[in-house]
Amino acid sequence: MKKILNIILILIVLTLVFIAYKYTVIRKGMSFYFMEKHPPTFEEVYIDVTDWTIKDYALHPKISAFLVAEGVKKTTIDIKSKVMESIEKHKKEMEKMIKENEEEE
Repeated sequence: MKKILNIILILIVLTLVFIAYKYTVIRKGMSFYFMEKHPPTFEEVYIDVTDWTIKDYALHPKISAFLVAEGVKKTTIDIKSKVMESIEKHKKEMEKMIKENEEEE
């Protein structure tokens, strides 16, 4: 049993090492992003950009571009979900109106 736990622990550690090698973990407030590194290194494993100023973003253009792209993706997903909710709401209202109209006839 102890041997199995040791193997599991080794696999977890190797996974974390691989993630540190391949990705930069970026923290912005309560959100975490994984930016792939090119080429993979053990530099910049974790970056907290919560309190960054415009100057900091200007000094790190790759991180800035990545966060902008992620923000656009998130905004697009939010807009899409709101549009779908609105469509469903109007669809239900139309069905209700049709049903009421049929009952009147």
